[in-house]
Amino acid sequence: QCDQQENNYVADAFNWEQRVKGEKEAARSWPENWGEVFAPHAPKTNQGKIRQLQKELDKLPVQGLMSNSQMSYTSMVPYPQGNRHNRKSSTFCDDDC
Repeated sequence: QCDQQENNYVADAFNWEQRVKGEKEAARSWPENWGEVFAPHAPKTNQGKIRQLQKELDKLPVQGLMSNSQMSYTSMVPYPQGNRHNRKSSTFCDDDC
């Protein structure tokens, strides 16, 4: 008698697919089923959600809304103290550093 059990890979794949499908459906229906319990003051309608998100967006600083390319074209000076060559180098430093 053999102690090894047969493994049906097709059935395992089907079971996994059904589990993933169930998890996705549970995540989709969670706010409707449990949202009132965990977030009683949350907006119920899509328009209410949009208004809440717009309020949060209005609180963000303007830089939070800029892309990296927009931020790279600002008028910031990289070395406001002067030219970058005026900085002291610690690599080859003698007594007058």
